[in-house]
Amino acid sequence: MIYIITHKKFHEPFLDCENSYRVLHVGENLNCKSDYLRDDIGDNISNKNRNYCELTGLYWIWKNSNSNPTEIDGLIHYRRFFTLKNEYYKYIYLNKMPSILPYSIIEQDLKKYDIILPRKNKTFRTVKETYTFFHNEEDLILLGKAINKIEPKYYESYQKVLNSHSYYYANMMICYHDIMMEYAEWLFNILFEVEKYIDINKYKNDYQKRVFGFMAERLLQVWVEYNNLKVKEYDVFNTEIKDDNIFEKNIERLKRVFKINE
Repeated sequence: MIYIITHKKFHEPFLDCENSYRVLHVGENLNCKSDYLRDDIGDNISNKNRNYCELTGLYWIWKNSNSNPTEIDGLIHYRRFFTLKNEYYKYIYLNKMPSILPYSIIEQDLKKYDIILPRKNKTFRTVKETYTFFHNEEDLILLGKAINKIEPKYYESYQKVLNSHSYYYANMMICYHDIMMEYAEWLFNILFEVEKYIDINKYKNDYQKRVFGFMAERLLQVWVEYNNLKVKEYDVFNTEIKDDNIFEKNIERLKRVFKINE
């Protein structure tokens, strides 16, 4: 099952294999549609959504999904989908939305690859420098200590990723169920350890409070590279690109750079 993670009602795009997708509402569920799955039922960390972002959905899938190991599982967003060709200009100016990655191609890809991920986000600075620039350097240090304690064999890969110039963003993936469950167990063991040492209240900005979601974006590459997974990359299309206010986005970026209100 490919889960579409959302925190609100949204217009669902055309999906060529609807039975293979389910919407999973995360965080506060006051406005949740009746046909959405909810991450506040069963074994869950829904109350941590402001800090874990879409990962509260991944935790719910890990603890409550009954898929068999050879079924296809995935995690995508209500506004971000994998696509064969990302043509924003056609969407912005012609209102022509790119087609979502066909399920038949997903099935074909997973016969040759271990996991489908977003095309890497390439950075001028190293991953470590970029994280420090926009977030908090101390958190990376604490994350490294947690890895060294919980999963020490991954520490060298962690350092390698920090010194690289690209990473997989958005915490999106499609793979077989057993792979996703292995990743979830590994990821949350580390994040729950580092959570013990991070005071969320030190952040005055709600954006920076998403710290564990930001960490996971870097950790996914650590896990993929250490385990030598064969990756198929695709572009990611943002359905809300036309609604973005470029001026406001740039103001927010400046605030992050200069750590305003954090």
